[in-house]
Amino acid sequence: MIKELEILNQMQKCDDIITGKSILTKTLPQELNCLIQNLEESNKKLAQIENKLEENLKFQKLKELDIKSNKEKIEKYKNQLLMIKTNKEYKALNSEISHLETKNSEIDDEQIVLMEEESNIRLQLEADKKVQKDAEDELKANEEKLKKKIEEVEKEIAEIRNKRNLLAEGLPRQLIRRYAALIKNKGRKAVVFNENNACSGCGYQIRPQLVIEINEGKKILNCENCGRILVPKLIEK
Repeated sequence: MIKELEILNQMQKCDDIITGKSILTKTLPQELNCLIQNLEESNKKLAQIENKLEENLKFQKLKELDIKSNKEKIEKYKNQLLMIKTNKEYKALNSEISHLETKNSEIDDEQIVLMEEESNIRLQLEADKKVQKDAEDELKANEEKLKKKIEEVEKEIAEIRNKRNLLAEGLPRQLIRRYAALIKNKGRKAVVFNENNACSGCGYQIRPQLVIEINEGKKILNCENCGRILVPKLIEK
């Protein structure tokens, strides 16, 4: 077995590990971002429901002030009734009092609606507080662990990449470039096996003569279909 085939196989094993760990470099940050986004969304929703409650209470306060103002006017007009001498003025003032009393009755109905809304808002507020607290706790529990795991994975990838590059120093430059091109263009699989007389990379049936040459392991051979480097199955271990 020529030395280059052994090196290429070891380099492919390194790249297989890098490929697997590279998936983690995407999924782990996504997981962390998901936790952060969940907290941001729950904070936003909580702020919205708090603002809604604030507005509701503000409207209720305004309604109370309207009622108070109308009551003061009613009291004032009732006192004026005692001093009115003409029937026309009496009817006009009585009509205004009646209008204000009707208005207060309508405001009372509006207040009841606002109070019912307030009750529902407070229920939603409590539910949103729980969701926000859960999101906050989940982020606190996992943020540092995920960040540490991301750092560890990146470190492991760097170490394995360095190991692969050291292995590559034992190969001719032309073969290194060929390997790198296959890694880039063939789904990160440059080295494949003769698997039951077929390329384990693309499944293409290998010619009998080529099978013999691959199993001899005396030279670098490529799949006639996908171009990947073919090595005998026994080298896998």
